[in-house]
Amino acid sequence: MLKREFVKTGIPGLDEICGGGFPRESIITLSGPTGCGKSTFGMQFLVEGALKYKQPGLYISIEQDKQSMFLHMSGYKWDLEKLEKGKQLVFLDYPLHEVDQFMQQNSAIAEIINTTGVERVVIDSVMPLAIIFANDDERKRGFLSLIDHIRKWGATVLIISEDTPATTQDVLPDTRYGIETLSDGWMHIYFLYDKSRERKRAVEIIKMKGVAHSSKIYPLELDDDGFKVNRE
Repeated sequence: MLKREFVKTGIPGLDEICGGGFPRESIITLSGPTGCGKSTFGMQFLVEGALKYKQPGLYISIEQDKQSMFLHMSGYKWDLEKLEKGKQLVFLDYPLHEVDQFMQQNSAIAEIINTTGVERVVIDSVMPLAIIFANDDERKRGFLSLIDHIRKWGATVLIISEDTPATTQDVLPDTRYGIETLSDGWMHIYFLYDKSRERKRAVEIIKMKGVAHSSKIYPLELDDDGFKVNRE
């Protein structure tokens, strides 16, 4: 009998609502609106993996260069330069004019993963990849090929995507480009208003194949340690 193994995210409160963590070598979509903290969430997944579980991570930044990423993450208690020097984190960045190269360099990325022992990968984000295709049919074929290549990496992968907000809370959001339909799991970050009309973040596990996960929407707290899921 096959036994499912889990990768602990290390993000406080998240593993409990996921049903134990992310299934090992699964592909998870993380969606949400602009400014909700998707990149921070992805980076924290890698940092916690490196520090708590000795699992090297790879951050693939599409559009934003590494120095900009380091600058934007400098408000958190993460020494990304130290982690990079210690080969606990690897960074690849692709400017917009080189996005098509990412789609063609799966073998090279697989080689980096194999030689560095990477176990966690974040792809941030899918939007620049989606717009290189001429139409929906080409994009679907391209994404199917991409997912097939990613599965061969043998890593647990988080793909970041912006969403199309749902009109009401009882309607599922979508990621504009349908990447969530091809992934094994789907987490969504919301902006919700509290009683004082202050905008607050929240997270929901919409899909996690083969896992008994929570279906509730939980408040997200963010400080210089990163995210924490409030399960109270």
